[in-house]
Amino acid sequence: MATKTLKTPPKISVKIWRPIIDKLDQKLDAACLRRDAYLNKVLENELPWLDSEVLLTNSPAAQAFVAARLDQLDRKLVSLTLRPELIEQLNDICQRKRIVRDAFFNRLFLLLALKPKGIDTLFFSAVEGEWKEELWRDTKSDRSFWLNGLYPLEPVIAPFWAIRAGLEIYAESTGSEEYQDPDTGKTIRVQREYEAVSPLNSVYTAFFSNELKDTDLTGLNCHVPDWRVPDTTAAAKRKELDDLLIDL
Repeated sequence: MATKTLKTPPKISVKIWRPIIDKLDQKLDAACLRRDAYLNKVLENELPWLDSEVLLTNSPAAQAFVAARLDQLDRKLVSLTLRPELIEQLNDICQRKRIVRDAFFNRLFLLLALKPKGIDTLFFSAVEGEWKEELWRDTKSDRSFWLNGLYPLEPVIAPFWAIRAGLEIYAESTGSEEYQDPDTGKTIRVQREYEAVSPLNSVYTAFFSNELKDTDLTGLNCHVPDWRVPDTTAAAKRKELDDLLIDL
C-alpha cells in the first residue's frame, strides 16, 4: 500500500534587523502566540493593504537605494513558514511595485514590535494635539473598534487599524489630487511634492529616515519617490528648487 507523503509547509528566508526580531519574539512569547501562525493571519490582512497603498511603482533607482540602505543594518537571517498563496501574493506585489521584500518584512516587524511612543513618532509627529483622542472621538461608534474586546477568541487580526484610522482623520489637511498612473492607466489620488507625485501618506508609504534614535530607517521603506534618491534627475531638480527658495 502506498504511503502518503506529508508536504512540508514552504518557508522563506528574510534578513531582519536584530533589535526588531528580538523585541518581536519577546512580545509574541508574552502574548502566547506562535510567530509564524500569527504572521500568516497578519499577512492575510496586510498584503491587500500593501498593494492598495503603494499605488505607484518604485523606480529601479529607488529600489536599489532602499536595498543598499537596508544592507547597512545589522540583520539576522530568519526562516518563516508561510502559506504558499501568501508567498505568491507577496512576491507578485513586490515584483509589480518594485518593493524590496525584506524592506517590507522589516517594516512590518518594526510596527508590530514598537511601543506606542514609537508609532507616534513615525506617523504623527507633525500632528497638533493628541491623535489618539481624535481617533477615539471619530471611531468610538465604529463596530470594528469593539470586535476584539467583545470576542477575544475570534479576533480580527488588523494590527495597524488604529494607525490607518488616525491617518485618515488628518488626510484632508495634507491635500491630494487626481493623477493618471502611466503604468496602469488608472486614475488615483496622490500628493504632490517637489513637482513630483507620491502616494498618499499611509502605513506603507510614510517615509522613514532618522526618526528613531538617529537610526537610519530608509531601508525599511516600501515606496521612495525619486526626489529622495541621490543622483537622480528628480533629486537634482529638488535641489534646484531648494536653492531657489533660499535665494528669495
